[in-house]
Amino acid sequence: MEESKIKAIIVDDEGRARRILENFITEYCPEISLVAIVEDVPQAVKAIKKYEPELVFLDIEMPGYNGFQLLEFFEEVNFEIIFTTAYSEFALKAFQVSAIDYLLKPIQIDQLVHSIAKFKKIRTNSLIKERIETLQSNLKEKKINKIVVPLSEGSLFLELSDIVYLKAEGSYVNFYLKDGTKILASKNIKDFEQQLSDKEGFFRVHRSYLINTIFITSISADHHTAILQQQTEIAIARDRKQDFLHFLKQKIS
Repeated sequence: MEESKIKAIIVDDEGRARRILENFITEYCPEISLVAIVEDVPQAVKAIKKYEPELVFLDIEMPGYNGFQLLEFFEEVNFEIIFTTAYSEFALKAFQVSAIDYLLKPIQIDQLVHSIAKFKKIRTNSLIKERIETLQSNLKEKKINKIVVPLSEGSLFLELSDIVYLKAEGSYVNFYLKDGTKILASKNIKDFEQQLSDKEGFFRVHRSYLINTIFITSISADHHTAILQQQTEIAIARDRKQDFLHFLKQKIS
């Protein structure tokens, strides 16, 4: 039985951007059926209500209403969003930690194909409003304050200031929070390491541990152990020790 196509719409105020994305989807993404191509949010609202797409390719900077405001027109959101953006490197990281997909302009074919494949695998609009609120908060503050943590069922929104450390558990990760809570996330530690870089105060001191350095209370005399709040001891790998000590020195200076 042939798999049904994914209904999608494009929302972008730039005619050239609309045409490029339409051509790429038509030629390289046969699983996508474009049911509407519009140039602003009011037109998008009408198209979404009429065609009920699963996926919306949404520009952010548009006259009138911006892309983030689209969801204000819907009480219940039954579609996923892939933003198309020319935002800065920081903003792209904000998208990643907020579990929001994006295509960086000028759009590349391999990037588009990858985003479609990822959508087909996940195929969910779970907590889309909450994820976009997290994204907007991170963008407004111009620093990463929150992260979306995928669970076996659904997602959880965590303040970075609540995370003490992460511990790898095979292909999963346990988050240890300052209130003593432990949360099992359905991603591996490498994924979170990419999101929680040293700019956010996190450092991977060991292949199994990623720690929030604001919770360090002391370092052992031999520099082999970091002691966190509640006397939690975290091993520091020998091959990461010098980089870690240099990182701490930079934070203090």
